Amino acid sequence: MDEDELLARQIGLSDASQMSSTQEKYKMRIKEKLLQQAAKLEAEKAERYREFTLGKYAYGKGQYQSSTQLFTAALDREGPFSPMGGEIQLWLALAYQATGREQDCINIYRSLEETHPNRKIKQQAANLRFIMEAPKLKLGPDERVKIPIFDNSDRFVKERNAARARAPPLLKQQPPRKRELTWEERFFEEYRPPNLVPNKYVLVAGILVAIGLAVYSTTL
Repeated sequence: MDEDELLARQIGLSDASQMSSTQEKYKMRIKEKLLQQAAKLEAEKAERYREFTLGKYAYGKGQYQSSTQLFTAALDREGPFSPMGGEIQLWLALAYQATGREQDCINIYRSLEETHPNRKIKQQAANLRFIMEAPKLKLGPDERVKIPIFDNSDRFVKERNAARARAPPLLKQQPPRKRELTWEERFFEEYRPPNLVPNKYVLVAGILVAIGLAVYSTTL
């Protein structure tokens, strides 16, 4: 469908050929007016959606009073009977519940059930109203979950002492077994230079002899 056909439908004609000469003359001006109107409606829709989105954001942050105001403003712009208007009312009811206005919350659900044209919106409202009006369960003392309170310091001391009692006694480390010394190691360990020989050359000669004996023992 071209623009002329759409224009004819907008002014109540079934076909573009039915437009009068005056309508043909001002066709472009009429198109501009319709485009301006469409842009205005789109801007209003965007504003409604923006307020609705901000309301959901505020609700998620726990700012229930602010979300109530934003949902109300969005609903005033959108109207109650569109799909978006029904969704706004569902969120507004949740905000009412969060601020303690439970009866206002139930009234919105009941109104949506009775008047909203969208079947899904009606069903959601009915389910939520059923939850809101369900009797609150009252638990007796024997039905409540009891969490025992422990004295941590006493418990940890007992556990530590029990762990120590269960632990096996520590084995004493055995001293390392000495290996048998070689002949040359025994020689150097037992060798003492004679005190009566002050000549250092004799001492050096004795050490050289000991080294020679050690080398010789490795060849045996």
